[in-house]
Amino acid sequence: MHKEEEDGRVVTHVSRQEARSGASTHVTRYVLSISLALVVIAFAILLAGGFFNTAGTGADESHQASPAEAGGN
Repeated sequence: MHKEEEDGRVVTHVSRQEARSGASTHVTRYVLSISLALVVIAFAILLAGGFFNTAGTGADESHQASPAEAGGN
């Protein structure tokens, strides 16, 4: 990194490697995609577990439809 004066202003120049300052591998791409896949799988398992446990909670028995709601007269 070096500084120069151009048009009355001090300008800092950095090399390509200094400006990059990051890893050149593509590990981040893999970490993000694997993490996203694991989160989707975890939510799918939690959602499926909620569907399978609904019968045990009594949620279906908490509201009995009246004849008007059931489509009767």
